[in-house]
Amino acid sequence: MASLVDSQDLNHFLVHKLQNQFWRPVINLDKLWSLVPAEKRDEYLSGNKKDTAPVLDLLPLGYSKVLGKGRLPEVPLIVRARFFSAEAERKIKEAGGVVQLVA
Repeated sequence: MASLVDSQDLNHFLVHKLQNQFWRPVINLDKLWSLVPAEKRDEYLSGNKKDTAPVLDLLPLGYSKVLGKGRLPEVPLIVRARFFSAEAERKIKEAGGVVQLVA
């Protein structure tokens, strides 16, 4: 009976306690600009601010991976996240933006 309890405890640990390593909420490219505050977004998209680029740090906003679905406007954008799909990285760089990996 003791071995059954031990294996159940191990199974509980492996199934429930180690799942946080798979935490990876995603966001698509077409939603990135919705994370920029409205007044700043309008300034950047209208072309009034050409000397600076908005910086999106996605970890504090609850996202860790950027996927490549959608389009980005041709406005530079600095995106910081833990993971990027290859398509997302390519599209951000084509729009003149920068991809920064963070730990």
